[in-house]
Amino acid sequence: MALIADVFIALLVDPSGQTFASTTLQSGDIDFNVKENEVRGGRGNALQGVLHSDRDISVKMTDSLFRYDWMARQLGQSIVTGAGKAYAMPEWYTASGSSTIKISLPEAPIADTLVIYKADGTLVPKANYTLSNKDVTFTTGVTAGEKVDVRTYQYATSAKTETINIDNSVFAKGTKLILETLEIDNDETPLYKIQYIFESAVPTGNFSIKTASERNGQAQQFDLKVLKPKDSNVIGQVLRIPLT
Repeated sequence: MALIADVFIALLVDPSGQTFASTTLQSGDIDFNVKENEVRGGRGNALQGVLHSDRDISVKMTDSLFRYDWMARQLGQSIVTGAGKAYAMPEWYTASGSSTIKISLPEAPIADTLVIYKADGTLVPKANYTLSNKDVTFTTGVTAGEKVDVRTYQYATSAKTETINIDNSVFAKGTKLILETLEIDNDETPLYKIQYIFESAVPTGNFSIKTASERNGQAQQFDLKVLKPKDSNVIGQVLRIPLT
């Protein structure tokens, strides 16, 4: 008696030579769907035959880890590395000082992007403070010990920042897909590696980014559909490799 023991290890090989891999899948499924048309006739409209027209193969994988490169693949994009502009999230600060009242920010705001509110919800006008690198010095309207809400500002990110463009006219391209799992016997002795090789599989581009208030890892979905090669009816192979 043989059993499939483990979830797939997944490997994508791009025509350009790039590779994407995951050894941390939570689940991996291959669905084979054959299109068929029933031929019926005669008394009682009995089934006379079944005509098969096509076979669709779809692959669904759920990864326990977030993979930025897989997100880029689903969007049909490449990751671009270089400085960019980001937004600071809302945060409260307590103004300090005696003759000079100021707050210090974790990043240096880009000019004219800083937005500050007082605790009563009134906007602090830009004329009421000066900006020097990461320091905001209040000239009027804010006193020492007073809390202010820095709603946002833009700042320059480092040259190591990775960016993926979301282009509504660009979609994912095909890639070679290799999936491998393990076959064992009823004594849990490994017998074979089972490897599925699909020459061309295209990511569907459908995915969700889920978060929750409780801090926890969120799985990432990655779905593909297997394509037929232009020059062959063979869309893939299944290898059963003995473990000796």
